[in-house]
Amino acid sequence: MVNARQDAQPSGEPTALAPWLRWVGHSGYVAEGVIYVLIGGLALVAALDPAQQPNGPNGALAKLAAAPFGDAMLALLALGLAAFVLWQVVLGILDPEHRGDRRTIKRRAVRLGCLLNGALHGIVVGEAAWRLLGLGAAADEGRSQAAWTGRALALPFGRWMIAATGAGIALFGLFQWYRAASRTKTERVDLTQTRLRGVIIALGIFGFLARGVLFAVIGAFLIDAARRYDTANATGIAGALIALKRQEYGHWLLGAVAAGLISYGVFQIIKEPYRNFRAT
Repeated sequence: MVNARQDAQPSGEPTALAPWLRWVGHSGYVAEGVIYVLIGGLALVAALDPAQQPNGPNGALAKLAAAPFGDAMLALLALGLAAFVLWQVVLGILDPEHRGDRRTIKRRAVRLGCLLNGALHGIVVGEAAWRLLGLGAAADEGRSQAAWTGRALALPFGRWMIAATGAGIALFGLFQWYRAASRTKTERVDLTQTRLRGVIIALGIFGFLARGVLFAVIGAFLIDAARRYDTANATGIAGALIALKRQEYGHWLLGAVAAGLISYGVFQIIKEPYRNFRAT
């Protein structure tokens, strides 16, 4: 079995990660792609139908659970998302693919983003498990977000914590735009052997741009909630998509972001056969 430890390769050359860890990474990225395709697809329907409202992860899971063989598909998705959460924790703590520079300011920021990403997807895993156990649907995403924000505001320095969280999410959104413009989105993907190289890169660019818009809006709403000391505008993915729809030319704006989220999901799925996991 291939060993992921650095001392297994005295020459310092990169070695393949342990098979179980590669499986965790691959299945996690595919599951993340699936949830974004679901969210983007529902948002696209809402953009085309004035009577529909876009949904966040909770709504996407509810739609999936209501489909034929919904429980089986929900269980598979939950398992894949749990693998994604584990992979994000591994990146945030060990960063096996960047052991040489994991203590630099840039990598520390990326690792912190991985832990935040893992925490956000961990909530989705909890919601899926809640549904599978038959304990009923969780509270509406918007009201749940407002409730948690209200509890945080009641704490000492709660306003500053909410503002800092919003700023961090907004910066995470800006980082998505950086990834769209840079080669980091495919730095661990070998696309030289596929004719889909241009398509995969285009999907990644569009997807990261849309994801950046989404998280920038969420972060801005949290900062505004801290500034006003009011939880009314504290929202998550669903609320951010609804806010986009309410803007002038909102159907077009929501449609563009929805298509971008679908593109991001497809990008995450179809790049995986070409993904190389390496320990440096």
